Amino acid sequence: MITYPNYEKSILSIASSVLNHFGVKDCQHTTLPEFDELLNKDYKNVIVMLFDGLGVSAINEHLSENDFLRKHFVCPISSVFPSTTVAATTSIESGYSPVETAWLGWDLYFYEIGENIAVFRNTLQRNGEPAADYNVAWKYIPYKRIFERIEEVNGKGSAHCVSPFSKYHSKSVHDICKVIKRLSRKRQKKYIYSYWYQPDKTMHDYGVKSRQAHEQILLINKEIERLCKQLKNSLVIITADHGLCDSINEYLEDYPELSAMLKIPPSIEPSRALSFFVKDGMQEEFRNEFNKHFGDSFRLMTKEEVFRENLLGFGIPHPRTYDFVGDFLAIATGEKSLLIEREEHTFIGVHAGLTEEEMTVPFIAIETKKRSTK
Repeated sequence: MITYPNYEKSILSIASSVLNHFGVKDCQHTTLPEFDELLNKDYKNVIVMLFDGLGVSAINEHLSENDFLRKHFVCPISSVFPSTTVAATTSIESGYSPVETAWLGWDLYFYEIGENIAVFRNTLQRNGEPAADYNVAWKYIPYKRIFERIEEVNGKGSAHCVSPFSKYHSKSVHDICKVIKRLSRKRQKKYIYSYWYQPDKTMHDYGVKSRQAHEQILLINKEIERLCKQLKNSLVIITADHGLCDSINEYLEDYPELSAMLKIPPSIEPSRALSFFVKDGMQEEFRNEFNKHFGDSFRLMTKEEVFRENLLGFGIPHPRTYDFVGDFLAIATGEKSLLIEREEHTFIGVHAGLTEEEMTVPFIAIETKKRSTK
């Protein structure tokens, strides 16, 4: 089932509720009412834990109704689009929509370099080599993170990020929980955000219903339950950036008539949300040829349609967002994925498309007891 993003009730709404709660006045996006109601109880610690790929479908597949996370499930919410880590974690870590940040997907075309660049790794798409001796994305599409926005109002120590990539370097979900527990003991009211790359990594390699994914989700469930029993005066939110579905791969190299019409290789999220820059005068021919082969499994949208339908969210578009969306954006609506060429390693579980499995993530809330005052 095709599921379009609902920015009125999304992971961006989680960030908006946090910003609003901590007094950041320039938040422009809709908050999440279910979260706002809990925040009104004024817990000392507001903790948002994001698990990459832990969509609603994965929770329902791998956890029983009596498991901790399912018992505390509040409601499903929407990912942003594209339903992928670059766009989604940037939104929840900034409070801005993808159209505002321009962090749309894994590979973006920077005309300054003349290449598609993997923005998280700062490497060239074509060979994995360093893109430059500086961070290209942070030079041309920088944004202010939610932690800075909160601390500008509430002072140092009022916002923390715990992940494998933060100063609180964590190598496991157990490590993350230990750091959160330690931070929660500090006296100041605070926001704590954490990111862990499972079960996404395992689902990519083994599939969404695999035994390996099952084990990762059971581990997450166990560690969160243990953490919440140790916390006091804390509101713990569990969510995800996106879900995943298993895929059947197609390869652009098998369709030379399409490849010949492109100026550069596809970008954003090859294989589920592909930005095509088409040679001058060939747009209509490309549209017809693409739809002939993939019209049953992709929606091919023009740049104008993408912005008219607010697919990338609301707000003032970053100028580079227009640059990154090519003449067409092809969005997966079923199980097919379109890769550029055959590679030694391809993913089984995928995301960035518009299926319900990819677009729907959980809002899970656990309230821990407040210390009694005498």
